[in-house]
Amino acid sequence: MKTKILGLAAGLALAVAANAPAQAQFMSNYPVIIVPPPPAQNLILPKPAPKPPEPAKTAPPPPDAPARNVGQCYQGRTNVCQ
Repeated sequence: MKTKILGLAAGLALAVAANAPAQAQFMSNYPVIIVPPPPAQNLILPKPAPKPPEPAKTAPPPPDAPARNVGQCYQGRTNVCQ
């Protein structure tokens, strides 16, 4: 008799536990999440072409700057004139 009652209790607990996930998805206390659709694309008008980058403008050295001596800028393989 005891085994029958334990078996019945275990079966009832299993049935309730198996039904819980199905009931949880319909709970009404969760907030409603509304996701708006992304903005529409205008596929008729072409995109404007990107502007080419402006060339880098380097300033010329000042006229009173001393001339660089390239032969003495290295100590072994290390460039020390920077």
